[in-house]
Order: sequence, then structure tokens, then C-alpha cells
Amino acid sequence: MNAEQIKKLAREMGADLVGIAPIERFENVPMNENPAQIKPDAKSVIILAFRILRGALRGIENGSNWGSYTASDPSGMCTYMQEVTYHFARELEDNGFEAVPLIRHSYDLRDKGVPVAPDRAAPDVIIDMEYAAYLAGLGEMGMGKLFLTPQFGPRQVFTAVLTDLELEADPVFEGTLCDKCGKCAEACPAKALDTCRSCGTLPHWPLRTESCKICPTGTSPRPYSLGLEPNRIGAACGRACVKHFEERRK
Repeated sequence: MNAEQIKKLAREMGADLVGIAPIERFENVPMNENPAQIKPDAKSVIILAFRILRGALRGIENGSNWGSYTASDPSGMCTYMQEVTYHFARELEDNGFEAVPLIRHSYDLRDKGVPVAPDRAAPDVIIDMEYAAYLAGLGEMGMGKLFLTPQFGPRQVFTAVLTDLELEADPVFEGTLCDKCGKCAEACPAKALDTCRSCGTLPHWPLRTESCKICPTGTSPRPYSLGLEPNRIGAACGRACVKHFEERRK
């Protein structure tokens, strides 16, 4: 199975976007989020993206219906994404390769166990899905701390599959999707995005999570993972980003 066959299979099974990164790109990632700690013989990290439907945001924008978005955000999509990712991993194993399906989990669950060896990370090792998506060539992190792809802007969530199948990798994304307009920060009533602070090594403005969690404009908690930041695609910041992309015909 080559990279093109793998991508075709994932799309046919329900993924909207597929990117592939070689395990070497994660060489400098900390142990507690490094996929090589989960599967030491992994050769490829396959990232699957699932779109959040544009129409699901309309009810919030019109102030009339929030339920469509709730059914379409990462908490509502969780079961569907897990099933697609699991069945995709099964197909890899049916073809003679090992596959580890991963979904997003709270970072608070890292380092809760005992390392099996001095040079190994403590369980659980939880990868950063957005950074993995970047390494797999799917897009970039915008200044508003929303991951952006050319196809959907900020409207997607990710899963991953680790495999010992060596595949041709996608190039790391080198385009510029975010134009640093600041619309996301302007729209936030809680002023959760700190545009005044220097980002330092961060590729985005710092996010005040405690402010973000009390936002009344459409943030959605992640009931399966309380340690994660709220899902913000349906909030004022996320919708401002979507609108700006549409106004630019992007």
C-alpha cells in the first residue's frame, strides 16, 4: 500500500483530509507527547481530519439554534471519528501492518503512571493533534490559536493512526493562511486572546483559558476531556475567523 492508496482509503471511509508525516519529524517532540514512545517501530503518522459542517454554525449566527452545532462539534463527532479511525486502522492490519488508532485526549492525563523503563515516558503519552497535523502538511496554527487548513479554515478536528508501514510523506505546510487580522480577538467578549503580549516561541497569541471557559457566545466544553480548552469554532472568535476567510474568498 502506497501513500495515495492510503489516502484514498481514508477518504472513502469518511475522513475529509489526510496527511502523512514520517516519524522522524517528531524527533524533538517531548517524550510525553511523542508518538515514538507509543509505538517505537512506527514509521509513519497518518492524520485524519473531519470537517465541522459550515451549516452547523448558521443557527448560532442567527441566534436561533445551537443544537445543530452541538451535534457537529468534536464532542458530538467523537463516536463517528473513533469509528472511522478504528476501521481505517483495521484495514491497515488486514493488509499486514500494525496500526495504533488515536483520538484527542486531555493533556491532564499525561504522566499519571510509572515509566516501564528509565528512558521511556510515563503513561499516558498523548500527542498534540494540531502539531501533528502541521507536521503532516495539513495546515498551520493561526494567531487565534485555531488550526487552519486551506480547505476548511478552522472547521475541522483530527485523529491519528501510527503504523509501521513506511509511506511517502507530505511536505510541511509552507503557505500563509492567517493574515493576523485580529478579528478573532476583537470578537471575543471575554478578551481571552492576549494580543498585547509577545508570543515568544508560540506561533499564536496566548489564550486565557479561564476566560475562554466562561464565554457566552458559543464555546463548547469537551465533556469527555475536561482538561482541554473549550472547542471555540462555534464561538464568536471561531465564527469571526470563518467569516474573514469567506470575505477573502479563501
